[in-house]
Amino acid sequence: MAISLLLFSIAIFDLKHHRIPNFSLLLLIVISILSGVHDFDLIYLLLISVAVALFTLLTGCGFGDSKLLIILLALVIPRYQISHFISAVLLASSILVLLHLIRFRSFRGEIAFAPALCGAVLALSP
Repeated sequence: MAISLLLFSIAIFDLKHHRIPNFSLLLLIVISILSGVHDFDLIYLLLISVAVALFTLLTGCGFGDSKLLIILLALVIPRYQISHFISAVLLASSILVLLHLIRFRSFRGEIAFAPALCGAVLALSP
């Protein structure tokens, strides 16, 4: 429940301000570890970090979004749900891009990505 509320607040903050506060990310780490969602694996964290770093370099995605993605993959999303998570992120991101295009009639400007990430987690949670 606490993780869901925090993810919802991160998504709303990113929509309003186009940034993700580091304090929220630290709080997400602490809550995830304390709730024991799943076991921590250092090698898995390193692999995720390298993959997300490459994704960030190739796409120009914001560092806040990248940090959020690493935390979600390493601490929040169980490994068996990663393919479902990626599918949900792609669907939510497509909707966000479409709404941005309808609203601004252009791809210019910043698109908040945290709502897609957080929404995908919330969609997968029981």
